[in-house]
Amino acid sequence: MVGNSKFNDDKCSCNIENYANKENTNPKFSIILPVFNVEKYITECFNSILNQTLQDFEVICINDSSTDNSLQILNDFANKDKRFIVITQENQGQGVARNNALKIANGEYIVFVDPDDLIEPNMLEDLYKTFKATNTNVIEFNYKTYNESSKAEKIYSLTNHLKKVHKFKIKKDEFYNIKDLKKNLLHKIRFYPWTRAYSNSFIKENSASFSPTKRGEDQLFAFIILFNAEKIQYLDKVLYTYRIRKGSAINSISDKSLGVFKNSELLKDYMINHNFYNEYEKSFKEYKIHILSHNYNFIDNENKEKYTSLCKEILSDKEYKAMIKATKRHYNLLEKIFSIKNENHLGTKYKVIRILGIKITIKTK
Repeated sequence: MVGNSKFNDDKCSCNIENYANKENTNPKFSIILPVFNVEKYITECFNSILNQTLQDFEVICINDSSTDNSLQILNDFANKDKRFIVITQENQGQGVARNNALKIANGEYIVFVDPDDLIEPNMLEDLYKTFKATNTNVIEFNYKTYNESSKAEKIYSLTNHLKKVHKFKIKKDEFYNIKDLKKNLLHKIRFYPWTRAYSNSFIKENSASFSPTKRGEDQLFAFIILFNAEKIQYLDKVLYTYRIRKGSAINSISDKSLGVFKNSELLKDYMINHNFYNEYEKSFKEYKIHILSHNYNFIDNENKEKYTSLCKEILSDKEYKAMIKATKRHYNLLEKIFSIKNENHLGTKYKVIRILGIKITIKTK
């Protein structure tokens, strides 16, 4: 079934429920993909989905008004396979796209896939078996990155992440929840929605949604899941490949990073309205300083003054100083005389050499 109607997150100009997959009203999985200008990658992504050992799924593709050939490719797949649903929305970003997909998702379980990434052939089958064996609502798994420039691959293990950041050890058959994490380090949780799989009913019961912004939209969703999940089951397998490439949403400079203020506001409102704020107020303030300092490096020069002014409005003097300090890399006297450091900017690695105050930057593989 192919849909090609435009709508926004708050009010649809069409009846979105009409685009639900009538061929299979209760698949085991709904696979949700927000799509914007990925014609180069989407066929490979779809092939990794079609190669699943578990074939009982629907694929909900929300075309975010792509200007390349992405929509045609989506429609070609949908015309050949009735499990694919294609809907076009006005360009509003991945958050709105995912929210709209969740409205019509019929699957018992939900997984999110970015259209330039890949999933392992056994992903859905392994997740389904784990859901049924553990009776959990959320499963978190390992993933690997693939750097398009260097061709390098790197595996990211939840075990290593929790041990390094939160000093918490988890084994492959265990689970964790928010009480196992250090409160002042909640801003270091894995925000990517594709690192986990979810019970559809759990998402609906807790009204879990994404921010309607174009960067950092996944943070609200991740926190809602974390605050409400009694247990997040760990599946010690690499099931997902995340592609690092230039031009992707996370590796580009633009005024989209101004959405960080909306993200922060929505998270605070959620915490207050659901009685989490008093307990996690300090953690929220740490999160706010962290994301504001991180996003500063993604703001184009034309918007930096506006950005810092907005930071001053929502931060105390002490918090603002901490935020500014965090945006800068500090070198002691000896390091200014001579130092060699590795830095990562917009998905590209650099070796930064300082000799007698002179900075030399070399792009590395």
